[in-house]
Amino acid sequence: MKTMTTFEKLLKTEKQKRIAKTLCQICNHPIGAKPYIMFEERYFHSVCLKKEDKQDR
Repeated sequence: MKTMTTFEKLLKTEKQKRIAKTLCQICNHPIGAKPYIMFEERYFHSVCLKKEDKQDR
């Protein structure tokens, strides 16, 4: 079992903070702590994608 080093933990925390500040490409609100999906280095709220899918039908 591999444990995370302090540096790895720091990198993971910084990445989570950066993603949380990133805006959803559909609703233009910050991702925050909501569930999200990444596609081609873009972030979308899971809920927003589901809404878009329903509107296309």
